[in-house]
Amino acid sequence: MSSLKLALLLWIWSCWKAHGMDVHMAAFSQPRPKSLESLGINTQHYHKSEAKLSTLAKLAAEYPHLLSVYSIGDSVQGRPLLVLKISTDKEQRKLEKPMFKYIGNMHGNEGVGHEILLYLTGHLLYNYGKDNRISRLINTTEIHIMPTMNPDGFELAQPGDCNGYDERSGRTNANGVDLNRNFPDQFRTKPLTPETIMADREPETLAVMTWIINNPFVLSANLHGGSVVASYPYDDTPQPNPRGCCVASDGPDTALFRRLAAIYAQGHAFMHRGEDFCHMNERFAGGITNGAMWYDVPGGMQDFNYVFSNCVEITVELSCCKMPPESKLLTEWKSNKKALLDYIEAVHMGVKGLVFDENNNPIHGAFVGVEGIDHNVTTTERGEYWRLLLPGEYTLFASAVGFQAMRASITVKDGETSRHVFHLPRRSDSSAPDSSSDQVAAAIAGGAFVSKIGPSATPPPPTVSSSTASPPTKEPELAQTLSAEFLTPPDWQHHDYASMESWLRDLATRYPDITRLYSAGVSVQNRQLWVLEVSDNPGRHEPGEPEFKYVANMHGDETVGREMLLLLARYLCETYATSNQTRDIVNKVRVHIMPSMNPDGYENSTENGPFSQFGRMNAHGIDLNRNFPDRLGVFAQNAEQEPETEAVMRWSRQYPFVLSANFHGGSVVANYPWDSDSTGTPGVYAASPDDAVFKKLAKAYSFAHLTMHKGKGCGWIDGEGFTDGITNGNHWYILNGGMQDWNYVNTNDFDLTLEISCVKFPLANELPHFWNENKNALLTFIEQALIGVSGFVKDTNNNALSNVTVSVEGITKDVVTAKDGDYWRLLVPGQHTLIFHAPGYRTERRQVTVPDLESQQVNITLAEQDVVHWSTEDDVIHPKNQTQSSVAGSPEEGEQI
Repeated sequence: MSSLKLALLLWIWSCWKAHGMDVHMAAFSQPRPKSLESLGINTQHYHKSEAKLSTLAKLAAEYPHLLSVYSIGDSVQGRPLLVLKISTDKEQRKLEKPMFKYIGNMHGNEGVGHEILLYLTGHLLYNYGKDNRISRLINTTEIHIMPTMNPDGFELAQPGDCNGYDERSGRTNANGVDLNRNFPDQFRTKPLTPETIMADREPETLAVMTWIINNPFVLSANLHGGSVVASYPYDDTPQPNPRGCCVASDGPDTALFRRLAAIYAQGHAFMHRGEDFCHMNERFAGGITNGAMWYDVPGGMQDFNYVFSNCVEITVELSCCKMPPESKLLTEWKSNKKALLDYIEAVHMGVKGLVFDENNNPIHGAFVGVEGIDHNVTTTERGEYWRLLLPGEYTLFASAVGFQAMRASITVKDGETSRHVFHLPRRSDSSAPDSSSDQVAAAIAGGAFVSKIGPSATPPPPTVSSSTASPPTKEPELAQTLSAEFLTPPDWQHHDYASMESWLRDLATRYPDITRLYSAGVSVQNRQLWVLEVSDNPGRHEPGEPEFKYVANMHGDETVGREMLLLLARYLCETYATSNQTRDIVNKVRVHIMPSMNPDGYENSTENGPFSQFGRMNAHGIDLNRNFPDRLGVFAQNAEQEPETEAVMRWSRQYPFVLSANFHGGSVVANYPWDSDSTGTPGVYAASPDDAVFKKLAKAYSFAHLTMHKGKGCGWIDGEGFTDGITNGNHWYILNGGMQDWNYVNTNDFDLTLEISCVKFPLANELPHFWNENKNALLTFIEQALIGVSGFVKDTNNNALSNVTVSVEGITKDVVTAKDGDYWRLLVPGQHTLIFHAPGYRTERRQVTVPDLESQQVNITLAEQDVVHWSTEDDVIHPKNQTQSSVAGSPEEGEQI
C-alpha cells in the first residue's frame, strides 16, 4: 500500500474515532462502471478491516450525494463500529421518512451477513436513478447498514469454518462475550432499572443500545449464520425453560412479526421451503420460527429493540455454514438479494403521522398505541410516529403527559401507508414528574429519545376522546349496540388466516390467565389448526371439570361459524370479569375453540357465495366432513384420512371432551346423529342409542337461538322446514364419513352439527346480525356440558382409576373414565342405572336421578375382584351366567356395541 493511501485511510479512521460523525468523501475517484467489482467490492474475498475501509472510501467518493459513513463507537480492541447511511437528505431527515437498519456479523464468525450488506450497499448506490424500485426505496427511506457489530471477532474468523462456537473462532467479542446474549432482557433483568440496564454491557452492546435509543428506527433485521430461517420475538420465555427450547413465547405483535419474517423468507431463494437444509433435523414451516420455540436466547438484540424502543426487529439466519468458503459468497448474495429489498420495503406497512398540540407544536414523547395490541410507540422531537400494522381496521390512540388523549379509526391497506395527525388538547393538570421511561432513556442515551420499559409502558388515560381530525366511522345501529358488549369493539369483518391468527394471539396475549393458544395440527398447505383454550386454569385438565370444544369452517366456504367463534372467544375473555354467566362457564368448563378446521379452503373462497365454492374442500379436493372413518364402512372419500382429519381425530382423543359442536352454513338447523343408516335409505330416521339426549342438546341450541327454533330453515331449499329447528342427520340427508358420528362412536364426546346461515359466505355487514342470533345459543350450549351425571371412580386405596367403563342400562353407548378417574355422562332427566366395570375389579351399579338443569354427582369406589367372585359373576361360560341376557339387550343394526 502506498504511503499516501495509508495516510488517507488513517485520516478517515481518526475522524470516525475522534468525532463519531458523518464523513463525506468527495474527491477520491471518478464514477466507475456497472458491477460490484467495479465499485471496489470484491465478491471473491471477505472484506477484513483494511479491505473494507478501502471499499467504503471508494463508495463514499463515488456517491457523496447518497452515502455517508459514521461510527457509533468502538469495539474492545478499538475498531470503529461503522454504519453506512444511504439517504437523499443532505442534512436533516425529511419529516415522516422512516428509518431502517440492517446489522450484520454480531457473531464475528458468521460472515455472510457482513459481505452481503456490503454488496447491498453497492447495489443500492449503483442502481439509484436507474432502477425505479430502488430509486423509490431510497427516496422514501433512510437506510442504515452496519456490516459488522463485532469487528474484532470478524478479524479472527476463518473462511470455511462452519461451526465455530468459541472465542478462538471469532464468535464472541475480544472479551469472550456473546454479544447476542449481552442485552438487557425483559424477563431476566431484574429489577428493571437504569442501573441494571447499563450493568455488565460490552462496549459493542452499549454502543448499539445507545444508537437504537437515540434514533427512531422503525424496522430492522440482524443477520446471522448457522441455519436458514427467519426468527422473530420473543427469544426467551417469562419463566426459565429447563428444555431451553420448544415453547413459543409470543408478544403483542406476533402476527405482525410472523408476516415480517415471512416477507424475508418468501423473498429468499429457498428459505420459504422450510426444509432441513442444514441436515440438523430442523424444519421450519414457511421458513420462519418463533425464537424461543427454536431455542432460548436471553439477552438477545431483537427483543431489546422491540421492548425498549420503537423498532421492530427479526433475526435472519442466512447460511448453514457460518463462514462459508469465499467462492460461495456470490451465491449467498444472489439467494438473499430479493429478500433484502423486500424486507426494507416493509418499513412502509401500517400507519405513520404526527402528534401536535392545539397550536400545531410537535409533542415529543407522546405515546401512540392501538386498541387491542398491548404495545405502544413514542413520538420523536418533531412529533413523528410510525406504527407497523397488518392490513385491517384499527382504533389508534395518542396520549401524553399534560394532554388529553385522543383516538381515531384508521384503515390499513396492503401495500399502502396510512397517515393520521393527532391534535391533543392540553389538560389543566399539565405538570407531571418524569416517567421511569424518561429516566431510563436518559441513562442510556442522554435523554435524546424517549424509550419505554415493557410492551405497554404508559397506557392512555381512561377518558379518550375522538380526534377531530379523523372521527370514527359510523356503524349500523345493531353493530353499535352489540359492540358495546365488548371491551374492544369488533371490526365486523371476515378474517383471513393471518388476521384470524392475529385475533387469537391478541386474546392470548391480553388474557394469559384464562387463555392458551395452541395448534392441533397443520393443514395440507401447512397452515396451523389454531385452538384457543379458555379456562380459569389454562393448560391443564382440572379433575372433575368437563372439556368442551367448538369447531368451525371445516368447509372452507362456510364462514359464519368461523367469525362467530372468533367473537365468542373475545366475548368470553372480555366479559369474564363482569358477567356471571361467562365467569361460571370459564370457571366450570374447559372450553376449546377451533375457528377453522379448513384454513386452506377458506383462502380459496369468496365473500357473498351463497352456494358451494371451490374452497369447500381442503387443498387436496377432499370434503373433510366425508373423510372420517365411518361405523358403516369405507366410502369414496374416507378411505384415507387427510392431514386436517387426522389432526382433529388425534386432538379429540387427546382431551376428555364431553360435548362439542361443529358449525356449517347453507341452512339454519341443529343436526344430530346418526348421519346415515345401514340401509342407505334417505329420509329414514336413524336413531343413535342416545337419541333422547341428542334431541335435548339440539333443542338447547335451537331454542336459545333467536330464530332457529321456529324451524323455517332456508325457505324452499328446506321444504317444510324442521320441527323445533332440529333434525336427525339421515332423516335430512345421508352423509357417510361425517365428524359428528365419528366423535360419538370413538370418544366420550357428543357432537352436533349446527347449520347457522342460509348463505355460506355472507357479506361482512351481516355479521352483527348473525352474532345477535347466535350469542345466547353459543353460551347455552356450552352449559349443557354440566348436565347429566359426573363423578370420580377410585380404588379402595383412593387411587384414581382410568379407563373404567361407565354404562347406562338400556343404552348401548359407554363412556370411560379419564386419567384422574373422572367421568361425565350426558343424560336426559329421570331415573337411570349406571354400571361401572373394569378388568380386575368388581362391577358396581348405581341408581341415579338426573335433575333437569344440573349434574348429579356420583362417586364410585371399585374393589379388586377375587377369582371366585369373578367366576360366579362375570365368566360367560359359567352355567349361572349362560341364562342371563346382556345388560342392554342385543344391539340393533348400526348401533355401537
